[in-house]
Amino acid sequence: MAIKDVQTYIGRHGLVETTDSEVDKPIWRKPGFNGVRSLLEMEEEISRYLRERRDAQNLNREQVGMMVGLHHEIYARHERAGAKLRVTRLLHLAELLDFSPVEAIYAAAPQFFGETEQEAEVRFKLVMRMLDLPAATAQNLLMLVEELSPDSGAENPAKPTNPKRRG
Repeated sequence: MAIKDVQTYIGRHGLVETTDSEVDKPIWRKPGFNGVRSLLEMEEEISRYLRERRDAQNLNREQVGMMVGLHHEIYARHERAGAKLRVTRLLHLAELLDFSPVEAIYAAAPQFFGETEQEAEVRFKLVMRMLDLPAATAQNLLMLVEELSPDSGAENPAKPTNPKRRG
């Protein structure tokens, strides 16, 4: 069942009404560190990130296009933010260009990782370090973090954990 008062939801989540060239109607967004970044700006950041990753792998657009099943000119549109990048295509590119989708999200919207730029950078670095840990080390770290976590079920069984953790 849907909530009765969407304005309460909007207020509780810190959303602001804004306009965007990509959408015909007003939309609600959560501001980042410097206000609300347009959807096109986020798309451009992801495109820049894809170019950097392709260059880091010493691949050209024709090679990447072939691997994703696109003509290189069509793929080039993704690197110029001229074509919308579906999440599934981003995941495919992450496989091919050897990056974590978390990195692309951080490039486009670092505010998902923290309330300040510094906090976001620290959390992003932590997430990236965790992704590189051996499985046994990750398991041990998880047990330690669960013990230390203020919202740990072990410390306060009445308080539910937050399943919407960012980053």
